[in-house]
Amino acid sequence: MDNSVSVNPNMKNSPLNVGVIVPPNDHYKPVLYSHVQASRDFQVLNHDIYVGMKNAESIEKRKTPTSVLVVLGAGALALCYPLIRKVFKH
Repeated sequence: MDNSVSVNPNMKNSPLNVGVIVPPNDHYKPVLYSHVQASRDFQVLNHDIYVGMKNAESIEKRKTPTSVLVVLGAGALALCYPLIRKVFKH
């Protein structure tokens, strides 16, 4: 009995090509920036962000949203309604 017999003979030595490897035309050349140019660009971007933040709408600084305060107020009014009704009835 031969041990080299496989279930699929095409799996052993496939005549199909997997793909073609194409070498690159040239090497990647990184672009070097000067420290002065990088600092200048950073200052411009920082100024733009600062001006943009001044012109932007202010964010609500309270930790509790207004909708929660409205719901709590309505709940407190509903709880106190019988007491308020008695006070104004007399």
